[in-house]
Amino acid sequence: MFRPIPFNIRENAERGREAVEKVLDFVAEQPCNPIGRVSGALSSFRVDVIDTPDRYELFAELPGFHKEQITVSYDDNNYLTIKAERPEPDMDVRYICRERRMGTFERRFEIDGILKDEVTVSFADGVLHIVMPKEPDDKGRTVFDIK
Repeated sequence: MFRPIPFNIRENAERGREAVEKVLDFVAEQPCNPIGRVSGALSSFRVDVIDTPDRYELFAELPGFHKEQITVSYDDNNYLTIKAERPEPDMDVRYICRERRMGTFERRFEIDGILKDEVTVSFADGVLHIVMPKEPDDKGRTVFDIK
């Protein structure tokens, strides 16, 4: 199973106003019912997840980050956490325009049934790519070689 953990506005109060603005902008741009996409609009960064018979593949957009600023972890509760941190700039800097967000950006996903020792993580051109091989399904049928 692969399930994104939804955005919790109570736990992220400092981002609450910004999240509401994002949702309203997102809703205003959509010609159809956007309810299924609201969670993606509230997220710190966007991801695509591919489910194949033998693995999950996750692609996360993290432009402007260096790989040293990104942490990927998987805990005993089956949560995959992607965390990226962009430090605050020096206070001596005087911005004329500042649109890029600083601070910590995090997404969590509940994933079970993967071979965590075989997970691979790469980062190139602003895209984080995580390949998570699935555990073999022992409940299925046994296929015999024909001789």
